[in-house]
Amino acid sequence: MSKEDKRQRIIDASYKIFASKGYTNASIKDIAKEADITPGLIHYYFKNKEELLFSVQDQIQNRYHNKYEGKDEKYLSPLETLQEIKSRAEKDPEWYRWRYEIYSLGLKNEDIQKEVASILRNGRESLSKPLQNLIGGSEDTKEMASILLACFDGLALQKIVDEDFNIDRAYNLLVSLLEIYLKE
Repeated sequence: MSKEDKRQRIIDASYKIFASKGYTNASIKDIAKEADITPGLIHYYFKNKEELLFSVQDQIQNRYHNKYEGKDEKYLSPLETLQEIKSRAEKDPEWYRWRYEIYSLGLKNEDIQKEVASILRNGRESLSKPLQNLIGGSEDTKEMASILLACFDGLALQKIVDEDFNIDRAYNLLVSLLEIYLKE
């Protein structure tokens, strides 16, 4: 196994452990067990758990942006875009668990807070691009992106913690609200 493969295995295991146990409760030993390596090998690749946290976040951010890079937002309807985002809460709740974990850490740690601010800024920018096509370069694009980002994160949180929560109805109402806004 190459150095890059080992490093990748550590990052993948860290993502899984951080999302399930939380950053604070996760130990290097837990991560090593998940990656099927020795704890010392983790310290060879990463100087501490915080560096590992940032490496996991960088990879998640890169994967997400690579997935959507090159997709032409002009051909996605608002409904298709919302359905895609909603499906992430259902198909990949770990992604949202990770977000909530890093948000929580950012409230307690200034260095991580800067990372969280960057995550949210990137999210708003990603949403602003298709919104510009949809609402025609309105002054409200950035604010609408902020509101939608809060809706997406909040609705996913409700779906993850409350199995009875009807995310489909909530997203249908969100689509209706957007359609009303667009008619004005």
